[in-house]
Amino acid sequence: VVNGMHAARMRHGISILTAFIALALVGSIAGCSEADTRAQSQEPAPLLSYIGAWGVRGGSAGQLDEPTCIATDAIGNVYIADAGSQFIDKFDAHGGPLLAFQDEGLKEPQSITVDSGGAIFGTDSRRGTASIYFPNGDRYRRLRMRTRRNSEDILSVAVGDDGLIHILDAEAGKVFNYTSRLRLVKTWRPAAIVPEGKVRAEAIRVGPDGYVYAADTAGNRILRITRDGNLAAQIDAGAGGEGSRLSEEFAVSQGHIFAMDADGRMLHVWSLDGRPDADVDLAPELGQAKRSAPAIAVSPLKELLVLDAPEARVLRYRVNY
Repeated sequence: VVNGMHAARMRHGISILTAFIALALVGSIAGCSEADTRAQSQEPAPLLSYIGAWGVRGGSAGQLDEPTCIATDAIGNVYIADAGSQFIDKFDAHGGPLLAFQDEGLKEPQSITVDSGGAIFGTDSRRGTASIYFPNGDRYRRLRMRTRRNSEDILSVAVGDDGLIHILDAEAGKVFNYTSRLRLVKTWRPAAIVPEGKVRAEAIRVGPDGYVYAADTAGNRILRITRDGNLAAQIDAGAGGEGSRLSEEFAVSQGHIFAMDADGRMLHVWSLDGRPDADVDLAPELGQAKRSAPAIAVSPLKELLVLDAPEARVLRYRVNY
């Protein structure tokens, strides 16, 4: 009997020890799993996440025929100028048509922007004009640039929060500054940091920091310039040795500069102080075929919008920063 009781106590002790070991193992596994979950949750999200696309092909209002340029306003509405239909269309953030109008002075639109009050600005280099429209599409004023009309020229327009209008005439190599009443107040030439360095600016934007940004494709760089025309800094796209070649299509947001590569597929991203942040291949959505660089815009809703003209659509990417 004594031996039997001793054996029973031994078996009971072993079972308790086994239970403790099992609990320890479960706790260890759970801890590892929890640590793995924390590690995964700490992995940084990609800078861009593809959301989807919208757009209907056609030549009527609210459709895309030969869209050339894109812009957004302060609440995220999207504006597209179309050389085929000759409409300027306004859409909501999801592609719902809101407004469409035509103007005989803007039949070959090249650049479009919207100011903080909703006024719409568009340029036509063949006619050498820059036009301003009220938010309802009625024309307010038209400016005939003092330059030789040339279909090969580039007229790019940007407007700051201070209401100052910047019009770049690429062929003349000058930026013309106008008041909202189209009174010329200043003319200046974009300049490089290197003394006597030549600049061929082909597009300008005004950033949220108040600086004017210019894409110099010949120099493969983006210039940051004060509103008075003084050079503040430049971003050299080839400085890292990656062989990047910039196009004239770029956009400036609250924290980043986005620029399309000349190959029409690669997107380069820098912080506003010029630090390289990412190179993003848009080929999964745009395709691998050789193409012109698409026009782009950044919405205040933290979306990058890519105008895929050949497919008559707008691609939407969430900007994760």
